[in-house]
Amino acid sequence: MSQDFAEQLETTLYELLPLVKALNFHVEEGRPGYVKASMSQSPIVINHFGVFHAGALYTFAETVGGAVIKASLDLTNATLINKRGEIKYRKVVTEKAVSEAYFSREDVERIEAEVEEKGKTEFPYSVIVMNQDDEVACEVVFDFYMRKNPG
Repeated sequence: MSQDFAEQLETTLYELLPLVKALNFHVEEGRPGYVKASMSQSPIVINHFGVFHAGALYTFAETVGGAVIKASLDLTNATLINKRGEIKYRKVVTEKAVSEAYFSREDVERIEAEVEEKGKTEFPYSVIVMNQDDEVACEVVFDFYMRKNPG
């Protein structure tokens, strides 16, 4: 199930966000509550220093966060938006960025209950991106906003 789920999630992300496909984003594993994703080196992600561009790493981290939320929450009648993100760069990435993201059942229940009660919610989500040497490349904290769709 995990591989089929991962492939379906990746396909959905490619359809929703064509930039994700262009950046060579790949869902390696996926299931509700967990996503492992990677982004391999390609000419579009490399900057003039020969390392992954800061914007590519930010987009990768944001997509990982959004992917685990999409894998965990029912977004059929809701809209999810990243309102803010703060990134701290630690080490360069030259070959491959990898991230594992988790979303607990308790967080899912809390968020779904708040959206049901108030029609919306905001919540922070942190993503850690590792480089090819298994070092922390960057840490990102996002503030996501989720609301019930009208109607």
